[in-house]
Amino acid sequence: MTKIPYQLTGIPVNDECNTDPAAWMVKQAQHYNLRYLLAHADDGVIWGRIDNSALHTSHGIAPASPPLHPSTLQQARLFSPAGELLLWRDDNGWRARLVADVPGNDDDIIDEDQILWGDTVEATMNGFTLLREGSQGMRHAVPIVVTREQLRHHQLRLRVRHYITENEDGEASITLSRLVQLLPEA
Repeated sequence: MTKIPYQLTGIPVNDECNTDPAAWMVKQAQHYNLRYLLAHADDGVIWGRIDNSALHTSHGIAPASPPLHPSTLQQARLFSPAGELLLWRDDNGWRARLVADVPGNDDDIIDEDQILWGDTVEATMNGFTLLREGSQGMRHAVPIVVTREQLRHHQLRLRVRHYITENEDGEASITLSRLVQLLPEA
């Protein structure tokens, strides 16, 4: 059996996560060297970036991006090449875990770049790019600056890392996946 190419760590969640999830996320991002946020809430998707000890979100930039409220937040992923922290709610409250690479196991990792939707740059503001897709006019604001030229060449991507392990019969499969980074990254 191969060595596990990732380290999975449970992260304690305190009351601050219930009252001020943004402050809790900033502390975690600083501690684990994480940069981006992708959150799902009852009322929409929220992109974010941690800069200068603050969380900047797509709310107010993308028309459909809601504010980050503890009552509507379902899950959040803070990520960077250093790792991914997943925060989610279950019947017992908030839970969190961190996934990071185990050095030296690069053969058991596959990186996949997924093209993000958005074929038109509508605006760039506060380090976010507001993108529109097709005639439906769907919009989202990613927490990086993307030029029209980069978008024309489908360079806006979300890198996802897949970890491969073998079972006791020697059969390999993807055991876990995590978000790594947005590309192109400045």
